[in-house]
This record gives sequence, C-alpha cells and structure tokens, in this order.
Amino acid sequence: MASLQIPKEPLPKPTWWGNVCAGVKSTWVGLGITWRNFRSTPVTIQYPDEALPIDARYRGIHFLEQDICIGCQACAKACPVDCIEMEYDRHGKELEWFKFTVDYEKCMFCELCVYPCPKDCIHLGSDYSMVSETKPMFLKELLSYTGLTEEQKVRIAKADELKKKKAAEKAAKKAAEKAAKEAEEAAAPEAPPEPPTKEKE
Repeated sequence: MASLQIPKEPLPKPTWWGNVCAGVKSTWVGLGITWRNFRSTPVTIQYPDEALPIDARYRGIHFLEQDICIGCQACAKACPVDCIEMEYDRHGKELEWFKFTVDYEKCMFCELCVYPCPKDCIHLGSDYSMVSETKPMFLKELLSYTGLTEEQKVRIAKADELKKKKAAEKAAKKAAEKAAKEAEEAAAPEAPPEPPTKEKE
C-alpha cells in the first residue's frame, strides 16, 4: 500500500492578488466554454409533443401480449417486490381475465419478470412517461380486454359439446356392455341341482 506523501515544505498562503488572478482566470475559462457552445445546435425538445430516441434495450412501461398468456404466474413469482397481480378463471384451456396490474410505486424496472415467462408475452417497452398527481394512477392495467372474447366463447362451447358427446358415448357403451352381460347370463342353461348327499351314520 502506498504511503501518504507529506509535503516537505508548507504550501504558500494565498494572497489577495493570487485570489484575484484565479478568479479572472476561471471567469475567462467559463466564458470560453460559453462562446464555443454559443452557436451550437440546441438539444432542447418540445416535450411531450417530441421525444428523444430510445435505445432498443430501454426498460420502460410494461406491455402484455394477452392472447398468448397462459396465466402461469411465473412473472408474478419472479418479481422481487410483488408488484404484479393477476386474477382470472380457467375454462379448460381458455382464460377469462379480470385483472393484470403492475404497481409502479413498487416496480424498480429490473426486468426479472420478463425472463421466466415461457410464452415471452410480457415485455418492458419504450414508454417512460407516467406523470400523475394521484397514487392510483401508478397502478397500471395491462389487459387489453376483460372477460371472454367471442372466439373463446365459441371454443368453450365446442369443447363442452365434445365433452358431453364423449360422456354420452361412454354411458351408452357401458349400458350396452351391461345389457349384453345380462342377456348372456339369461341365455346360459341352468346347472342341474346337485343330488343330496347321505350323511354317515
């Protein structure tokens, strides 16, 4: 480890003229920087009508591809601050959505919710502005629709109809097997009665 270097001679005390010269020098340096940037192009943008270009890997506000989400809750389990909440009902393979929210009072944009998703349906986008004066506005709903779509209702109805058809076929098959078994038992000849055995005296 390097030892602390102590000056051999004490530093000279600043004089009045030394302070004046240092002030004038720093003023000229500042004026030189101002003059160099005086004719440069301004970088101010007219926010919010204009926006700066955002890098492709920027971690902004979440967005969800709801149609391919399977409701595995891997994103909610991976979140270290528990800011993701979801509510839904399963109808076979179809999901009836009620809620999928992110609380941006807690979220730290770590992107840990994105990587474990098996369907790659949750992402951090390029939107960065979420200005609000009230706390409820920081609870963002990611769902584009709630409930069931018409296509989902049709698929659920077809699945229920197919399930009922299979159940009816199974019941009919079971009844037919039972009837065949009963008919076979009725058609079988009755066994002759066994002769009585004499008891030994």
